[in-house]
Amino acid sequence: MLERLRRRRGEGGFTLIELLVVVIIIGLLAAIAIPAFLGQRDKANDAAAKSLVRNGATAMEAYFADGNTYANADATKLAAIEPNIKWDAANMDAGANQVKFAVTGSGTGYTLESKSKSNITYKYEKKSDSTVERTCGTGCTW
Repeated sequence: MLERLRRRRGEGGFTLIELLVVVIIIGLLAAIAIPAFLGQRDKANDAAAKSLVRNGATAMEAYFADGNTYANADATKLAAIEPNIKWDAANMDAGANQVKFAVTGSGTGYTLESKSKSNITYKYEKKSDSTVERTCGTGCTW
């Protein structure tokens, strides 16, 4: 066994061809894996925006249950119901947990929006006749 080790000392290691083959294989695997990873990240960002809007709708319904109207809903009152959402009438960045809200129809409906990091805006609208409409940008699904 010692004789085998002594014989191996004379060998210099890997050849240039062997190293190039390993680098090429790693490059091919990276070329396959990176686009798949990026697609999953966009899906996760979109799911976060949808979840914010759904949680916002639940908070709005809880507010309605207390007063039988959406009319006086503001950021402070909604934050008391759902503190994990940053309620704002101007911004809608899902990455910052922000939901844009507006009361419509003299307090009989509302609109909620949140934008994902992949720049898709998810909108949830409850109309005065209690119908709900969910919309988002082109090529997306709710």
